[in-house]
Amino acid sequence: MASDKDLFSEEQTMVAMSFGDHIEELRTRLILALAGLMVGVTLTFVPPLNLGAWVMQRLQDPAKIALKKFYDERYREKAKIALAAKKVTPVIHALIPAKDFVSQLRILAPKLELPDDASLENQVVTLPLTYLESESIGLIQQVVEPPAALISLSPLETITIFFMVCMVAGLVITSPWVFYQVWAFIAAGLYRHEKTYVTKLLPMSLGLFLGGVFLCFFAVLPVTLGFLLDFNVWMGVEPTLQLSSWMSFATILPLVFGLCFQTPLIMFFLERIGILTVDDFRSKRKFAILIMVIAAAILTPGPDVFSQMMLAVPMVGLYELGIILIARSRSRSLATT
Repeated sequence: MASDKDLFSEEQTMVAMSFGDHIEELRTRLILALAGLMVGVTLTFVPPLNLGAWVMQRLQDPAKIALKKFYDERYREKAKIALAAKKVTPVIHALIPAKDFVSQLRILAPKLELPDDASLENQVVTLPLTYLESESIGLIQQVVEPPAALISLSPLETITIFFMVCMVAGLVITSPWVFYQVWAFIAAGLYRHEKTYVTKLLPMSLGLFLGGVFLCFFAVLPVTLGFLLDFNVWMGVEPTLQLSSWMSFATILPLVFGLCFQTPLIMFFLERIGILTVDDFRSKRKFAILIMVIAAAILTPGPDVFSQMMLAVPMVGLYELGIILIARSRSRSLATT
């Protein structure tokens, strides 16, 4: 802990920094962060890597897999119902060239007297056919590709989404640099002993951000999409996914998760610099939960309640984790003193 003399000298220095100096520091950090972001975005366009196209394909995979699974289950359910009812299709008249029909008969019954091929030219044989409806559903599934692809409704939609994906991918790539600039701006207004918390929290902040991004992409998005498609089944609606709607959902939501995963570190930082205490966080728990639920409703791109709760529940858990982290750190500090 710094002495009173050191704190006084630092306070005089901080007071000497005018509001304009803080704005200048903010401007510098923003320029550096944006410069790093542009480097990351540029890397997504490098031809050998094609990172932007690769990320865009990976973001589409959960939607394509969910749609394929949805339609496969629909086909299986329809086939099961048809098999149980022993339904048959209406009579289908198959038109077969007479020459081919007779040639097959010659193979089956070589001693049978049949007309020659010349007399069968341009003639057809009509055969009435019926199938079990369960088998016909399987044939339709093999012939007709399920609509598992995302659709684009305007000429500029795909390229616009591609640039948005490159921006997000560039932000994730350069997140260590961007987070460093954010924490460096915060550290500019702190005392020397408080700046040590910034150094300690920066790696944890980056880890929590990337953890939130990957958790959302690999766990939350597939579960959310599966729930929404099941809701379509319940309502009897055949779903198709628009490219812009899904990609906006799949890019914004992971970033929101990554930022919200900073909650325990922000709580710990506020307690360390003396703005709030662990008792304050405990006493204001109800208001904090209300604010987090409202924030989840605002931050999630979709209007469904399920995706909002998938963000709100982890935020509440992280809030409780922050309280535990602060309480243990405080008790450890008291034990050492």
